[in-house]
Amino acid sequence: MKNHKKVLAMFLGTMMAVSALAGCSSAETTNGSSASSGSSSASAEQGASVSASAGEAANTELSGTLKLYGPGLFTDVGPDGNTDIVTGVSRPGYNEVLERWNELYPNVEVQIETIPWDNWKAACQTAALSGDVDIILHGSSITPICEPLTDYLEQDPEVKDAVGMMAMRKDADIAPLNEYVPYGLTITVNPVMVVIDKEIFEHYGVDLPDYENWTTQDVLDLAKATTGTDPVTGKETYGISLIEAASANKNYIWASRAFNDVIYEWGDTLADTKVNFKNDTTKEVLNYLNSFTPYTSPDYYEGLDINNAYTEDNNIAMIIIEDAYNAYNTIKAAGLEDKYMMAALPKIQSGEFEGITSSHMGDWNMAICNTSEQKDLAWEFMKFMVTDEVVQQWLLDAFSIPANKEASGKLGDYMPADYADAISYVVSTSPLEFSASANDCYDSNNFGTFANDLTTVINEMYQGNMDADQAMDYVQKNLDDYMSTLS
Repeated sequence: MKNHKKVLAMFLGTMMAVSALAGCSSAETTNGSSASSGSSSASAEQGASVSASAGEAANTELSGTLKLYGPGLFTDVGPDGNTDIVTGVSRPGYNEVLERWNELYPNVEVQIETIPWDNWKAACQTAALSGDVDIILHGSSITPICEPLTDYLEQDPEVKDAVGMMAMRKDADIAPLNEYVPYGLTITVNPVMVVIDKEIFEHYGVDLPDYENWTTQDVLDLAKATTGTDPVTGKETYGISLIEAASANKNYIWASRAFNDVIYEWGDTLADTKVNFKNDTTKEVLNYLNSFTPYTSPDYYEGLDINNAYTEDNNIAMIIIEDAYNAYNTIKAAGLEDKYMMAALPKIQSGEFEGITSSHMGDWNMAICNTSEQKDLAWEFMKFMVTDEVVQQWLLDAFSIPANKEASGKLGDYMPADYADAISYVVSTSPLEFSASANDCYDSNNFGTFANDLTTVINEMYQGNMDADQAMDYVQKNLDDYMSTLS
C-alpha cells in the first residue's frame, strides 16, 4: 500500500526538533486495567441491551499487541472516566472499551497512549517514525503517516454503509483528485448546529424555523426579526452569533456549501489544479456572511457575546455552534431544556447535494499508521469501534455522537427530540466526504494559508476594513503564490 519513503522524507528534517514530544503529557493503559466504576444514568438504564450483546463468541485466532497513540476522546475521558465540574456530567472511561475488546479478542492486547491537542501532529509524526504505533488517533489529517483505507473498505463494505462520515482527503498518488481517499475511520462526529432561544422567538411573535427546509435568506430574515428591544422583557437582543471570529473560516465552510460555491478545478496533480476564488458566487457568500453584522452583538468580535448563552439571561436568538453535546449538557444543567432547541443549518441551494443541510461535521477518527506491521489487526480494532453495539453504547454514555448512523439515531434516549432529532438529521443525511477539512467547496489541507486567509478577510469585512472584492483579491493572491511553488 503506502510507500514508507514518503514518511522518511517528511520527518528527517524535523525529527530532532520534535522527538521529545512523543511521550509528553501522556497516559498509557492496556487491556489489563480495571474498568471505570462510575457510569452515566443513561448507561444504567440501557444496561440490559449491553448485557444482551456481551455473550458474543470470542475470536481466539487473532493474536498480538496493538498500540494506539494520539489525542481526542480517550484523552478526555481517561481510563476510568471523569465528571465535568461545570455540568456535573459523568462520563465512563475507555477501560470499558478495552474490556469489551478483550471479551471478543482475548489474545490481542491493546495499549493506549493518550496525548493532549497541543503539538499533537508533531508528536504523532515522531511516534510514527519510531515504527512502534499501529493506530493514530485522529490521524487522518496527517496523510503521509497514514494508510489509505480504500482496500479495507472494499473488503468490508458494511463499515462504509454504517457511518455517516468518513475522514476523506485528496491524494493524487492514490486516486484522481476529483475523488476522495479515505484515510481515517470516523468514530464520533461533531456537527455544526444552531441553538435557538424559543422564548426570544415567541416574544417577537416569530415562528420557529423548519430546519429541514429553511434557506440562507430565512436565516438572515429571522436574525433581523429578532434583533432589537424584546417586546416582553425590554432587553436588547441580537438575532445571531456566528461561529467565533477566531475561527471565522468555519462560517465560510457552511455558507459556501449552502451556496454551492465550488472553487476547485482539479487537475492530475495539485500543481495542475486551479482554484477560482474570484467569482460571483464567492462574492455572494462573503457578502452574505457580512450581512449578519447588524444583527450580531457588538461583543461578537471579542468572543464575549455568548457569555450568557444557555442561561435565563441569554439575549441571542440563534447561536451557531460546533460543540453540540457540550451545549446541550450546559442547557440541561441549567434546567432550561424547554427554553432552547437545536436546528441544522440551511439547506444547500443547488448542485449535487441540493436540498440537504449545509451543516458540516468535525470528527474524531482513527487511522492506520503506515509504519505498522499489523495493519490488518489495526483495521479489526477500528471496525470494532464503529460497529460493535457495546462500543456504540459507550460512546453515547460518554456524551459523544457516534458516526454510526443507527447509534446516533438513539440520541433521543439521551436528550429531548428538540435537540436529538436535528443532530440525527445532520448525521444521517450528510455525504460521507462532507467534512470540516475537505469538501467540494473547501479544503484546508492542500492550499497553503487558505483557512487562515479566510478568517482574516471575513473579520476585516466585519470591521468595515474590506469589501468582498478586496477580500477575494487577498485570498486569490495567496492561493496563486502558493500554487506557484508546486510547479
